[in-house]
Amino acid sequence: MLAALLAEIDRQGGYDAGVGPEPVVGLELFFDGNDAYGSIGCNLIEHPGPATFYRVLRAVRDRPDVHGVWVGISELTFPDEWPFSDHVYVVTTASAEAVAAWAASLSPDEPGYGWWGSGPPLRPIEVPAGAHVVTLWWD
Repeated sequence: MLAALLAEIDRQGGYDAGVGPEPVVGLELFFDGNDAYGSIGCNLIEHPGPATFYRVLRAVRDRPDVHGVWVGISELTFPDEWPFSDHVYVVTTASAEAVAAWAASLSPDEPGYGWWGSGPPLRPIEVPAGAHVVTLWWD
């Protein structure tokens, strides 16, 4: 749960307040035991809760045209609080518009192609030939 998530972030080199590449984690690691509404989508007026984020993003990941879904870690505040993310990466052959439609119940902002911020994350993510990265984000 939280200890395992923080250990994985440390294993990847930690988080340096937005400087350089970010850590990324799988859905299970980010959402297992996560009941912190402020951990993702915190600016949503009608927040569906982390359990709904997890359910919807698992359904996206389970699609045949999706290779994987990863949570980018945007901020670590205190060691006893869940890390914050404002984006996820979807490795897919589908368009950004299609990915946004699959996640519409989570009210993401307009999706984009490619990595967030300063390039690829600390943990290498395989992007198979013919696939690309779509970033869903919440501001």
